[in-house]
Amino acid sequence: MKTDLRIRNPRQWNLKLLFWCLLMSAGFISCKKEMKTSDVYTLKQWKVNLTPSDVVPAVAGRTDHAVAVFYLMTDNKLYYYLYFDQALNNNDTPTKAIVYTGASGSNGTVLIELNNGAFSSTREVKGSVAVSASTINDLNTKTNYLQIASSQQPNGLVRGDMQSY
Repeated sequence: MKTDLRIRNPRQWNLKLLFWCLLMSAGFISCKKEMKTSDVYTLKQWKVNLTPSDVVPAVAGRTDHAVAVFYLMTDNKLYYYLYFDQALNNNDTPTKAIVYTGASGSNGTVLIELNNGAFSSTREVKGSVAVSASTINDLNTKTNYLQIASSQQPNGLVRGDMQSY
């Protein structure tokens, strides 16, 4: 017995096609998600390449290296992500991170203590800190750098200038 696949009634075919199109459209419409937008936006961002040779005075005999990114947001918070890309020399442990105002080659004044807490087992930490209008002005108009201390180098293990991008 052969099955006849020919369309005998074009009107019936059009109704079936219309039904399937409506069914598929209803499925897409019912799955539509409400689009949400954020009320918080990035005002400025910085990256930092940190090395022992940039600390004043330079830390001799160390090859540690860290990277940081900062995002100043419209909610008046500075978000940060800091990480060491390899294990620290001599089984050292990173401790506090501080943003200073000051030029390369000289020690500056504290602008923001990140209160970062402990670095993770993968040598990274992230967080945010609320900043005042005057601190935001300093971030935008002055030369700033990040310095990360460690248990063996409490005055600073690595340092790098904040470069906007």
